[in-house]
Amino acid sequence: MSRRYRASTDRSPEFLDSHGARGFFGKPTLVVFWLFVVAACFAVAIPALPQYHLLKEIEGELADAKEEERRLEKRSQQLEAEARALKKNPRYLQERARDPLRYMRKGETIIQIED
Repeated sequence: MSRRYRASTDRSPEFLDSHGARGFFGKPTLVVFWLFVVAACFAVAIPALPQYHLLKEIEGELADAKEEERRLEKRSQQLEAEARALKKNPRYLQERARDPLRYMRKGETIIQIED
């Protein structure tokens, strides 16, 4: 046999299930409050969107600039190595002068084959 719990009706009204009106924080006030919170969030977010897009654009430009800087640094190192080789390695200097500039030593004959 199951027992059912019956609430006594002689309880104080503060313990009743239906509280009635909630006073100042009634349902209309809560709705207005949450609408205000949502409006405040939009008021902060909407002006920030163009700035966010500008930030992303600037970050992209920065990444491109860093990539170009790495590429230029690598090219600079190559040119420095070539300059050192031209100063210190006579054989490299001779190669560089003879082929593209068509220099020759005394007594040499250059034969050029054209296609």
